[in-house]
Amino acid sequence: MPIVPDKQFLTTEELQNIKDIQSKTQSLILELGEISILKIQVENRYETSKLYLTEISNQEKEFTKTLFDKYGKFNLDPETGEIIKIN
Repeated sequence: MPIVPDKQFLTTEELQNIKDIQSKTQSLILELGEISILKIQVENRYETSKLYLTEISNQEKEFTKTLFDKYGKFNLDPETGEIIKIN
């Protein structure tokens, strides 16, 4: 029966490879966490922007109705404010 030493160790290169892989794994976990946070922030901004778009659209509809009630049907030159009546 051959004599087997009680303890065996990885080579320095093997141990360094394990440490490199662990370091890369930790970096990746950190990166994925940061990406997840950014994704949530972008999703929140997107939802907020959609609400703002609805608000602006409602303001535009209300203002357009007010103008039509006041001036009747017309075309508008938004640069000059000139009202061109439609018959």
